[in-house]
Amino acid sequence: MRHDDELFRQTFSSSPIGMALVDERGLIDEANASFAAILGYVPEEMAGVSMGALTHPDDADRDADLREGLAAGELPYFQLQARLVHRSGDIVWTRSTVTRIGDATAPLRCLVQVEDVSEVRKAKDLLERRAQFDHLTGMPNRSLLLERTQHALTRHAHADSTVACLFLDLDHFKLVNDSLGHHAGDRMLVALARRMRDAVRPVDTVSRLGGDEFVIVLENIAGQSAAEGLLAVVMAAIQAPLTIDGHQMVPTVSAGLAMAEPDMTAETLVRNADLAMSSAKRAGRNRVALFHSGMRDSAIVRLSIETELRTAIHEGELVVHYQPVVDMRTRQTVAFEALVRWQHPHRGLLLPQDFIEICEDANLVVPLGAYVIHEACRFIAAHPEFDGKVLVNVSTRQIGGADLTRVVRTALEDTGVDPSRLGLEITESGMLLATQAANSDLAALASMGVDLILDDFGTGYSALSSILQNPVAGLKLAREFTLRLGDRATGDRISTAIASLSDGLGMYGIIEGVETEAQFRRAREHGWALGQGFLFGHPVPAQDVSFDGPGIAHLGSLLHRDPAAAS
Repeated sequence: MRHDDELFRQTFSSSPIGMALVDERGLIDEANASFAAILGYVPEEMAGVSMGALTHPDDADRDADLREGLAAGELPYFQLQARLVHRSGDIVWTRSTVTRIGDATAPLRCLVQVEDVSEVRKAKDLLERRAQFDHLTGMPNRSLLLERTQHALTRHAHADSTVACLFLDLDHFKLVNDSLGHHAGDRMLVALARRMRDAVRPVDTVSRLGGDEFVIVLENIAGQSAAEGLLAVVMAAIQAPLTIDGHQMVPTVSAGLAMAEPDMTAETLVRNADLAMSSAKRAGRNRVALFHSGMRDSAIVRLSIETELRTAIHEGELVVHYQPVVDMRTRQTVAFEALVRWQHPHRGLLLPQDFIEICEDANLVVPLGAYVIHEACRFIAAHPEFDGKVLVNVSTRQIGGADLTRVVRTALEDTGVDPSRLGLEITESGMLLATQAANSDLAALASMGVDLILDDFGTGYSALSSILQNPVAGLKLAREFTLRLGDRATGDRISTAIASLSDGLGMYGIIEGVETEAQFRRAREHGWALGQGFLFGHPVPAQDVSFDGPGIAHLGSLLHRDPAAAS
């Protein structure tokens, strides 16, 4: 027995596991160095200290039944995780094993063995937090958002108040990442997240779903008008000027609002708000849309069109029509614009406004764009009697990551067409939002000899920088300005100024949307050299294009005309 007692003593003293002998009153008789160190003491300070005083108050009475079972001899030992209080006041998570010493006839005496599992617990808590909270903003993520929303819907199922959901998407956030870098974008997201939290009530939930999408769930809201009022407060907070890395910007958002309905699930409420937000984006961004049932029907139709469109690209249902671009002095055709159409098997011929937006959203614009470029080159190759250009509209999604240069080069090589015969039309806003990779792509295309044309000129917000920062060969005045020709005011002045600008920069300018003789005369007076519109011809299939007439002029010759002669 003396040998066993000595062996226990050596084990007790030297064990890396915290050990303490505790009497029937819960007082520590003796603790080893490891036990004392876990709690920030030295062993001599532990004698007479109550285990209850060392235990977190919320855990103090949790194991009472286990202690009673141990005292009655019903349990030889028990294990549990418990929070102990460090001398500094910090919480120490422990895994404890409590073993009775002696039989049930002797006074209760226990050996308590303690392991510090705080780091393991922190790692577990971190994983749980990452599973429910956005790592950048600290906001609830989608899973926690849906959980809280479902609880809110249940609480308000029979209440006078209701629940509303706001879905917000930052406008043009990609421009911040591309121009200032992702670190600046992250700082912007954090700042705007803080503004949203400050703008709503403590009872409301603000969450980030990822990227630049945020969702706010409004609880205990009186009705739609109250929700709209709170949304206006949130929008105003977001749109206050913000400075990131010395750059001042005014953020805007597209927002959707949906109200809870009887027996609605959290998924449905958030999806309805998302549909409303998408409607706001399609309407021009920086605005609010209220959900209605027609949006759900529209989404189903869009999904059906997307599915059919994928098939159409592979099955050859897309066709290209060609609209002439004319010399305004002679009305000779000097170029054609290639315009895609969808020959739907049941709905007939569909124009771009019926499917291009869906094509963009579904990331189908890259294969569609490649198809149009190849068709345009085949059209040029099939008509050697035509010595003008063919202009093709290009989406910004085709530039940079989709390797537009490779697509164009392949189409030209497959058809034997000279690069100077092809022009690519890019919207002014698309040119401005181009990334570094996209700018490299554009420079490579220009060096090949392919013309880059700025489309819808005048509708963006940094027109001159769009021209100066990129190798632009020509520009097309947006149709909305053509409609204002003859107003003897702003419309005429803008038309004259841009015609002069293109001529002064050595570019060819095209005025599009010319539909009447009056517009034609006015455009000529303003100095436009090239025109396009229904007055000169509608888009027609390749087989219906006619090259009869006074002849085909070189578009390139208009680039190098004598300015004096042009005047």
